[in-house]
Amino acid sequence: MPENNYHKRNIGPQVFWLIPLLVIPLWLTAYPETTVKHSAKGFFIYSSQLFALAGFALFAVTFILAARIKWLESWFGGLDKMYHTHHRMANVAFVLLLFHPILLATRWIPQDIAKVFWYFFPVHRRSAVDFGSWSLWGLIILMLLTLVIKLPYDKWKLTHKFMGVIFIFGVIHLFSLDNLATANPLLLLYLLILSGAAIAAWLYKSFLLEHVLQKPQVQVTNVERLSDQVMEIALQAEETITFTPGQFYFFSFIAPEITREAHPYTVCSASGQKQIKIMVKALGDYTRNLYRNLEAGATASLEGPYGRFYYRRESKNQVWIAGGVGIAPFLSWIRNMRVQDSDIKTDLYYCVNTEEEAVYLDEFKEFEKQSASFNIHLVCADREGFLDARDISDLKQKTIYICGPRQMRQKLLSELKKMKLSEKDIHYEDFDFF
Repeated sequence: MPENNYHKRNIGPQVFWLIPLLVIPLWLTAYPETTVKHSAKGFFIYSSQLFALAGFALFAVTFILAARIKWLESWFGGLDKMYHTHHRMANVAFVLLLFHPILLATRWIPQDIAKVFWYFFPVHRRSAVDFGSWSLWGLIILMLLTLVIKLPYDKWKLTHKFMGVIFIFGVIHLFSLDNLATANPLLLLYLLILSGAAIAAWLYKSFLLEHVLQKPQVQVTNVERLSDQVMEIALQAEETITFTPGQFYFFSFIAPEITREAHPYTVCSASGQKQIKIMVKALGDYTRNLYRNLEAGATASLEGPYGRFYYRRESKNQVWIAGGVGIAPFLSWIRNMRVQDSDIKTDLYYCVNTEEEAVYLDEFKEFEKQSASFNIHLVCADREGFLDARDISDLKQKTIYICGPRQMRQKLLSELKKMKLSEKDIHYEDFDFF
């Protein structure tokens, strides 16, 4: 990937929040009378319409952001940042769509409380309204499964595929009701484009990407269990695999007793070879099963590469902070440095619980001997406690890269914020969102 791609201004969040906000002026144009004073009944009706349209537009955009469209990633500065925007939009969309029937139901208070209650269920005389109720209840159930019940990843992913069906019910509801969507040709065109783009993105992500499009296939040539939790997997391709050091792929392993869902892993080898290596730590059900059962001879499909975590930026003085298997991108970086000269001065802080967990420590120490501009600092929690960013000297003159578990990352980011370091000099990737 060209180096200048990493210096693009991350305009994705602004653009994709602006798209659903366009529905507000379009709606006002369709209903100019809503700008003047109305009765209470008019307020409930029109405000519910605005909440519904804004929520629908946000809901539509979330499908586009979830589709892992590679060229969009550079607009956000990384796929994880794109997923963060998707997550925030989904939460706001859910609240807005929930207020739509609440506002309509309050019209019947206090004269008909029973009607208020039944209004939320698909027992209306018109199928168009029932589609809206089914869509809302489907959304409520899936949001509960996501935010409250916390299903295992493979089960959650299966239920999440129904989100597109829920959206289609919402589309039917929207375009079947009176003349709300068709009151203004521009509003109609806007809603048609959003609906079409969202459904296309859902079909692409849920069906084409997983079941139709051909993904590169690689073969597992070696599985080395480096500790009782961490293993290194070597994979061989028929052609050279090109990626930017620090990037990751979604891997789907095809082997007995291993489920087929895709999980992201950073490549920890140098680019431009037919063989790549990844590190996997047994943390959840899937990775524990992978640790127990994966053997040489299995195959895997690749989707990617993704990521904007890259050390070749403008700064020549850098600090790398790794926690656990978060060492993977830094391992890829030094292996790349061996074949490409670099004048970057780097201090790597390798954070582990005990020294026995510091896989590849010998390789980093060997690179330290070979490079006058690279220094490694092992931080063992059982000896020194957890790393404190305030203990690292001259941070304000350096670019900082962090890769590790969420708790470590949040602690360090909080400390760096208190030190008033510029956000543009702090880079990290959040794998908890994949």
